Amino acid sequence: MDLPITSALAGAAAIFLVLLSFPVANRRRATKQSFGDGGDEAFNRKIRAQANFIEYVPLAIIAIGLVEMNGGSQLLVCGLAAVLAAARVLHAFGLWSGVLIGRALGAILTFAVLLVAGGLLIYGQLI
Repeated sequence: MDLPITSALAGAAAIFLVLLSFPVANRRRATKQSFGDGGDEAFNRKIRAQANFIEYVPLAIIAIGLVEMNGGSQLLVCGLAAVLAAARVLHAFGLWSGVLIGRALGAILTFAVLLVAGGLLIYGQLI
């Protein structure tokens, strides 16, 4: 079964993860610090943006993919994918810049995607 929306979302997420990872890897190489943030708050925010992405995005993509695979409308699946993508960009840049509203809105939208997709998957199994 083709999952074109989820495939595009996963592809974009993979590229965004690399973009989030470059500053972390470059900083580690430049400072020869293989673990931790060395007390650098800005570096810690970059590490957390990357880690938080890794913590939430895989399950969200799986849930969206299952909604798509189970026959969710293209509009619904596109909506979930678009909200997740926007949420993760907002969250990452909110963390990087220290702008709380971006981080908070990104987290809330990510939770909304997980709740909606998760609820749809459970509901689909109950009916």
